[in-house]
Amino acid sequence: MIRFVKTSVLASALLAAVFSSFAFAEQTSLEEFLLVVREKNPSLQSSYKRLEALSHTVKSSVAVQRPSVGIRGSSSWLSDTYSSQAGRNMGEKGNYSLSAAITHRFDVSGVYGAQERQLLLQYNGMASDHLTLVNNTLAAAESLYWQSFIARQNIILQRGILNQRKEDLRITEEKFRQQLIPRLDVVRAQAKVEEAESLVVEAESVYKNTLAGIRTLAGGSDLEPREEDLLVPSLSVEVGIREAVERRNDVRSAETALERAKVLKTLAAKGMSPTVEGSVGYMLLTDNDNASPVEREFLLALNVSIPVYDGGKTKEDVADKAKSVEAAEWSLDARKSQVLEDLGKALTQWEKAVAVESSKRKQVARSDEELKITQLMYKEGMGAQIDLLNAQVDNQKVKTEHLAAIKEMYLALVSLKQAMSEYEPAPAE
Repeated sequence: MIRFVKTSVLASALLAAVFSSFAFAEQTSLEEFLLVVREKNPSLQSSYKRLEALSHTVKSSVAVQRPSVGIRGSSSWLSDTYSSQAGRNMGEKGNYSLSAAITHRFDVSGVYGAQERQLLLQYNGMASDHLTLVNNTLAAAESLYWQSFIARQNIILQRGILNQRKEDLRITEEKFRQQLIPRLDVVRAQAKVEEAESLVVEAESVYKNTLAGIRTLAGGSDLEPREEDLLVPSLSVEVGIREAVERRNDVRSAETALERAKVLKTLAAKGMSPTVEGSVGYMLLTDNDNASPVEREFLLALNVSIPVYDGGKTKEDVADKAKSVEAAEWSLDARKSQVLEDLGKALTQWEKAVAVESSKRKQVARSDEELKITQLMYKEGMGAQIDLLNAQVDNQKVKTEHLAAIKEMYLALVSLKQAMSEYEPAPAE
């Protein structure tokens, strides 16, 4: 039991330390927040560094297509060498040589161009995947921004309802002191105050959770949405299937993967191609008369290799790459179908949110009027407390639902922007 109490105290202290940091969070606009996420989000930065690393890999891979230059030196030492012409031992003898050479493998079958092409396509595909990650991450960031914004508005709403419940309790207690109502009415009013207080605590907890998510997405920066008027959003995205297919980076990635698969198939078909390698060497220094070339002479060499049989490797490689092409084609079709699904769901979500918000806005207006009249009647002793409690419950419910409907409109708008790849332009050709 003592151990449990100590653990609970430590956990409470940790939570207090975490939540206290949010008290100093910097207010930021949506645009500023997205910029911070773009620059500081660990996942985005990790993806970008991998993309940079691949660019260096591409450059190093094509380096073998260029001529290479090298200097070669050697030395040897022999003891008690015997000369057959002299018929005696010549004693110790040392040899050394220093030469330079330029070597180049000639592209006689067009392999180099295909190799470079597939490497560039690999890089472009990864770049598209990175932009897809940017689009999805920024969409998640904006979604969380509006959830946090609405959560703070809900705190204001619930605190306003709490103040209203306290005022109703004050009136009820005053009427009880005047012996106009029974004690049960006071108990009911106190219960409503306690319920409203719990809803305030719950709203504050939700807001703190959203701030924790914002901090994670922003790479550890303590931020919160800027305080401004809550507005009902309007459809600010031009939606079109053709435009989405052209802009979506995940579709671009699939198109690039298909093109690369075709290039790899072409490369596989060149598995039996001949190779030609030439070199030009120059002997700088040597004391060996048997060396070739001798000192200060050039040596030209040309090596030709013509494969005759490779055990069926080329045939199987081509078959493998052909299946990869078919798989890439199906993958591209799946990505395009996903665009249709994403747009359809986002539009449905938007239309539903718009209809619900309009309905809830009308209900709020009617409920406010009903609650106002009921409170006035109860204050004047012309209405029953049960009518006031019912009006309070209905008013709180429709106001909370209206706020949730506005949040759904913002989230639906984010889904539409994400489906249209609005957060990141398509990669350049």
